[in-house]
Amino acid sequence: MSILVNPPSMLRASAYACLLIPCLLILSGHVHAEKIDVEAIPFVQLEPVEKIADDYDIQAMTPEALFEHGRLSRAQFHYQRAEKYLRAAADQGIVPAAYLYAVLVSDDGNKLAYSPVAQQYLTQAAKANYIPAMKLLVEEGEWLSANHRTIWRYKYEEALVAWYEEAPEDAAFSLYQYTYPTDKEKAERYLEEAIAANDVDALLHKASQIELAERGFYLFPSSRLDAAAEVKKQVANAGGIPGTKSLYRDLIRRGESPKAVEWREKAIEQGDLMSLAALGRLYTTEHAPDDPEYTDGLVYLSAYLDVVGQGRFVDLRQQAMEQFELASSRVSNDVIEKVEQRAAELRRAHTFFHYDRYWQKTALKKKPATKPVS
Repeated sequence: MSILVNPPSMLRASAYACLLIPCLLILSGHVHAEKIDVEAIPFVQLEPVEKIADDYDIQAMTPEALFEHGRLSRAQFHYQRAEKYLRAAADQGIVPAAYLYAVLVSDDGNKLAYSPVAQQYLTQAAKANYIPAMKLLVEEGEWLSANHRTIWRYKYEEALVAWYEEAPEDAAFSLYQYTYPTDKEKAERYLEEAIAANDVDALLHKASQIELAERGFYLFPSSRLDAAAEVKKQVANAGGIPGTKSLYRDLIRRGESPKAVEWREKAIEQGDLMSLAALGRLYTTEHAPDDPEYTDGLVYLSAYLDVVGQGRFVDLRQQAMEQFELASSRVSNDVIEKVEQRAAELRRAHTFFHYDRYWQKTALKKKPATKPVS
């Protein structure tokens, strides 16, 4: 469903009264991105982003296609192109585009600094009852007066309750986040409901609670870590890149590098752009040129360099380029030709992007899961 909530004029008193509080919203330390599904055409129906590069093509695109290409361009670090698509989509009424455009033009790589234009588009999305935009106004709308921020807090509460009434399994974790600072007992009930619904953020939060000894009893620390890993596997095998990358990091810390590499490979299957660079560098530094893994590493580096823009992580892109040039010099031209063919096939088979909380907040409905990893 799309989180464009139209709160009913009369909410059930019992549900709404439990959320209204007289003070400004207390922000929880237990924060994860909301689970949002946006109704839009899937990637397989879109032309490759690189084929759409001028204003004539933009004029010919539907608002929905503009949004999808803008969203993907941002996640591939083609920021100038993303700004163009997202603003055009927002101006044609695509509410999530207004939200994402505001985030994009505010991101300086370290924090969000909202310009007047960003404030305008963020408010535009919030006025359309788009929950992520309302949440940002409440939490970060420092340019608003105290009265206006309080008004937005009440509107955000209304929208959360309306969302929960419409789709409790989707809204439960957001209500957990919201109620935790003021009513931990009630918040835990929302959390358990979200976990039962296999909400990705709720499952990852459960894993974190297990790791921190806040959930369950385990005689040995290793047993607790194993239990948390099982929850992350559940997320990863359902197609969740955060679960996959978290497992990778855990296994590296535990010294289980071969198993960690398997999960990095799975992240590539899921479309994780950064894993292309990571495994490409690993394989071309840890293996000899005649090893199959070395060629795989060249394929991954080539695919990464073909996709990634220069909007962010510029140093990483430069390092990948230098590594590709060095590693390529150690193999024949025939090998390089086959590498480029395989890289093109890989790009056709997967849509690569950098997963962050803003990608997830404007996420499409889930694709079928890839083959599970044990």
